[in-house]
Amino acid sequence: MAAFVGQPTFAGINTDKVIMDHNKKIKRLVKKNRTLKGKIEQLEQQQQQSSKKIAELFNLMEYKKSSVVVEQTMMRVREHNKKAKKIYTSARSLLVTDQYDQAIILFKQYLDIYPDNNHASDAQYWLAKAYLAKGDYQQAKNTFVAFQQGSPLHHKFSNSLFELARVYVELKQTQKAQTLLNSMISKFPAHHTINRAKQLLSKISPKESTVSEPSQAN
Repeated sequence: MAAFVGQPTFAGINTDKVIMDHNKKIKRLVKKNRTLKGKIEQLEQQQQQSSKKIAELFNLMEYKKSSVVVEQTMMRVREHNKKAKKIYTSARSLLVTDQYDQAIILFKQYLDIYPDNNHASDAQYWLAKAYLAKGDYQQAKNTFVAFQQGSPLHHKFSNSLFELARVYVELKQTQKAQTLLNSMISKFPAHHTINRAKQLLSKISPKESTVSEPSQAN
């Protein structure tokens, strides 16, 4: 039998050509796969950038929302303080013009509505002064005591000691007035009302305030 020369064939099929075509297809598929892989990586990168931008956008929206809330809160606080100051100022004006009943109403309204406002302690002190000026000594006493208990570091605290002593005198509670005046004179010797405090103390307890003269030999 004659020997076969050339490339092997099976049933008329050129296997080399089939293999070459198959290899070409594989290469094309590999190339397409690389292209697709590159596109996928590009899409993933774009997605990450988009997610980052979306997150930044949400953060910006939250910041703007927070800024609006802060601004609205500040506006409410300013309006709140404005109304409070108006009531307080009106009450002070009524007090200095001897309109005690109206002043008392406004000071109490201020303390009811704005108990934590800047002038709450001041309002309590002036409310006590209004009661004292009106002659309502029991209410004046209660309000001065509450002021002293709640505001021991207030700049009007020393004044309130003298004013409360006056109230005790009017209520015929002389011993309490003496104790208070002695305490004030001891703790605040340079106070601008110290002379009035000494005069009142001398008036209600002349023996304690008068220095006895040394006895002279006959």
